[in-house]
Amino acid sequence: MAATSAPKYTHSVVHAACCLLILFAICPKTEALRRFTPDDAKIAKELNRKAASADTTSYGQPVAELTTKLTSVDHFGSVQYSRNDTYSMRYILIWPETKPNASSPIYLFCAQEVTLPEASPGAGFYSALANSTGALQIWPEHRYYANSAPYTPTDQFAHFTIEQALVDHVELVLYVQNMFNLTTNPVIAIGSSYSGQLSSYLRMRYPDVIAGAISSSPTSFGCPGLGLDPSYDPYGFAKVATRTASSEGGSAAACPANVQKFFQTILSLGASASGRKTINTDMSLCSDSTLASDDDVQNLALYVQNQWTTAAQYNAPIADLGLAGVPAYRVRVACNYFKSTTLSTTQLLSNMVSALAVFNANTTTSNGCLDVTGATAEPEPEAPGTAEPPSVTTLDVSVASPEAEPEPNATPEPSSSDKFAYQVCNQDQTPVSFDGVTDMFFDFPFDLDANDKECVQQYGIHSQYNWAAYNFGLSAVRQSSNIFFTNGIYDPFVACGPTVNISATITAAVYEGCHAYDVGTPYPEDPPSVTAARNQGAALIAQWVKQYNTVKTQIPLSNAANMFDLSYSLGGYTQVVNDTLTGSTSFRDQQVLNSSASYSNSVAAMM
Repeated sequence: MAATSAPKYTHSVVHAACCLLILFAICPKTEALRRFTPDDAKIAKELNRKAASADTTSYGQPVAELTTKLTSVDHFGSVQYSRNDTYSMRYILIWPETKPNASSPIYLFCAQEVTLPEASPGAGFYSALANSTGALQIWPEHRYYANSAPYTPTDQFAHFTIEQALVDHVELVLYVQNMFNLTTNPVIAIGSSYSGQLSSYLRMRYPDVIAGAISSSPTSFGCPGLGLDPSYDPYGFAKVATRTASSEGGSAAACPANVQKFFQTILSLGASASGRKTINTDMSLCSDSTLASDDDVQNLALYVQNQWTTAAQYNAPIADLGLAGVPAYRVRVACNYFKSTTLSTTQLLSNMVSALAVFNANTTTSNGCLDVTGATAEPEPEAPGTAEPPSVTTLDVSVASPEAEPEPNATPEPSSSDKFAYQVCNQDQTPVSFDGVTDMFFDFPFDLDANDKECVQQYGIHSQYNWAAYNFGLSAVRQSSNIFFTNGIYDPFVACGPTVNISATITAAVYEGCHAYDVGTPYPEDPPSVTAARNQGAALIAQWVKQYNTVKTQIPLSNAANMFDLSYSLGGYTQVVNDTLTGSTSFRDQQVLNSSASYSNSVAAMM
C-alpha cells in the first residue's frame, strides 16, 4: 500500500514522542523577563523536602534548588543584546551537602523534550552516581517546552533549533561555574534519546566546555548522508521490532509470523464492506472505532503497528515502566497469544485485541470493546530512562501552579509532543520504513515527498533531512573523543544509534534492555549486561574527570567563563558583556546574580 495514501502517518514512528496531528498555531506572548515567582518557591521547597529523603552518601544529603537564568532568544542574531529578546530559563541544581571542590565533576543532564517536572530531576543511575561522587548536577529545561518559553508575537518557533538549545546548555554551564567558582571543573554531559543526542553534540561542538558525554539510545545515526559503512538502513527499525517479538528476543517462535498474518488478514478483509464487518465483530471495536472505509482499515493497521513498535521500544525487564499494570517484558507476554501455528482468522483478530491490552494495561478495552479512537496519535511514551514505578521516591517537582486566566481568543499552548513533532520535521528526521517481508508488519515505505509536504502543511517548514549529516556526520564524530553510546537490544531505535566502537575514545555498548533503560534506576531484575553498561559509563566518567584534572594542572586552560572580567547576565559564551558594549550597564542592573550564587544549602537563600 503506497505511503501517500495516508501521508499523515509517513513518520508516525519517527520517535515515540512524535505526533503531528494538531496544527501549529501562533503561540501566545509571554513576558520577556520572568521573575522568580512564589510558585517556583513552592517547587523549590518540595524539591528539598524530597531531597531530604534521598540516600545520604559520604558527601552528605543531596540538596536541590530550582532557579532561573536570563537567556537570549537568539544566540546568533544581530539583536542578541536587545533587552526584549531574552527569556528566563528554568533549571535545577542538585549537589551533596559538602561544597564541590576544585576537582569535583559537574554533571549536566541535558534537557529533554518535556517540561522540567516531567524530566524527573534527581532520578536515575547517573544522578545517584553524582551524589556518590560529590558532583554538582545541573538539570536545565529545554527552550519552548517551558512555561516561560521564548515566544514573541512574531517568533512562533523561529528559534526552536538544536543549535540554539546547545548554546543554552553551554551558557548555563559557564554561568553556574562562574557563580560557584568552579570554572575549571570538568563537565560531563548526560542524556537519553533526544537529550542523548544533545549530550554527544555538545561534546563534539564544545569540547572546551564538555569533557565527556554519556549518550543513551540516541537516534543520531538514523539519517542518510552520514558517511556510514554500511549506510543507515531505514528498514532496520522494523527488523529490530520483529526480532524483539521472535524467539531471539525471548518471545514465542510463531509470534512474528502470526502478527504478519494479522496485517495481511485485515488489509485483505478491509477491502470489502463484509470484510470490515468481520473485523469490527472479531476485534470487538467500539462504536466510534468501527471501520467504514479503506482509510479506516489503514489507520487501524498503523495503530496496531505503532503499538507493537512502541512496546518493543519499552520492552523492559521490570513491570509498570511508564504505566501501572504493564508487565515485565511486555512483548513476550503479548506474544503468548500468538504461540500457535494454527490460529484461525477469528483467533488472530481477537488475540490481537488481547495483545494490545497487554501494552496498554487494559486501558483500551476498559469499556468491553477495543477503542482505537487514538489510532491517529501515538500514545505518549514514558520519559526515556527516568520513569519510575509508584513505589520509587524521586525528586518530585510537579507542584501544581494556579492556572492563569486565559487571554480572550488566546491560542492554546501546543503540547510537548506537538512541539517535538515540529523539531522532528525541522532537524531530527529519522526515516523509518516497513516492507512486510523482512519484518512482521506490512508494506509501508517512508515517503520523503509526502512527509515533507506534511511538514509544510503542519508547520510551514521543509524538513532538513541532511541536517545531522552536515553538522554531526561521521567525520565530525571521528574527530571527537570521550563519548560513550549505549543502546538496548530490544529497542527498534538501536538501528539508529552507534553499536560498535568508533575509536579508542568513542565507544559503544549494547545491553539486554529497552530504550534508555541503562540511565534509569537499577533494579534486581536488571540483566547483567545492563549493569555492565552502567559500570562502564561510571568508569569512563571517572577516567575523563581524572584526565581533565591532570591536564589542567599541566597546561593553562582558557575557560570561556574566565576570559573576561564580567558581571554576568546571560552567561558569557556567545553573549560577552562588558562596559565597552552598548547596553551592558542595563544588563547588570536587570540581572544581579541570584542570592544562590553564594553556596548555600538553604531554600531561603532563593526567596
